[in-house]
Amino acid sequence: MSKTVAPPLPPIEIVALDQAVSTNDEAFVFLSSKPACLVWTLDQTGGRGSKGRSWVTPPGCGLAMTLGLNTDAAPAPSDMNYPLLAGALLWETLREWTGDAPLSLKWPNDALLGGRKLAGILCESRWAAGSRPRLAIGVGVNLRRHPQLEALPRDWASLDETSQPPTAAQIVDGVARRFPALLRRFGDQEALRAAWLSHSAHRPGARLRVRAENRTLEGVFAGLDQDGSLLVRDGGGAVHAIRQSCQDFTLLDSPGV
Repeated sequence: MSKTVAPPLPPIEIVALDQAVSTNDEAFVFLSSKPACLVWTLDQTGGRGSKGRSWVTPPGCGLAMTLGLNTDAAPAPSDMNYPLLAGALLWETLREWTGDAPLSLKWPNDALLGGRKLAGILCESRWAAGSRPRLAIGVGVNLRRHPQLEALPRDWASLDETSQPPTAAQIVDGVARRFPALLRRFGDQEALRAAWLSHSAHRPGARLRVRAENRTLEGVFAGLDQDGSLLVRDGGGAVHAIRQSCQDFTLLDSPGV
């Protein structure tokens, strides 16, 4: 992608909700009358994850927030890799409080703490008649351990494991403050890709075994393509690109992630 010149971003209206079924859905409602919003709650009852999975947000133990944008006032999804941007934004926001804790990004949409899932990202676009797409960047962050998380079939982390965990309001404020500057800074998509890779849990040459597009690939991590696709180099030297939109992607094995 070439350099994208972002238009001046209007003020982001922060909307705190006592409860929401989905902050993404709520953001799309607000975008019918507002150019930009950041909707958040500590009680989300029907959150969505990637590939149609549900996202668990135990009341008071998880932050659900969605940055909503009318792309009349921001680059369209075709001009900006919002999933990568969201990962870089979340990493930079949380790093303010996590200090030297091992915080990293796992392709395509997770933030890890010590190799365990701390947060997930879900970007969605919707079109209204005669308008450019509206964009929702949804983020779920585990704030505190909870029995519902312990029962899930994978390793999870929460911010209360760190020495000075932020409050939900501090995270929301940090995202709202940082986003306009990051949107300008990463109009150069090469800069965005480099920033994401600098925070990546996958290191160059790290062994990967993935399930994608109805096949299993074994090889090593070879970076990201210009469109943000995951690159895997197999034993014969061929490089395979897995798109962010791949619906059956599963990381089967990656030491250290």
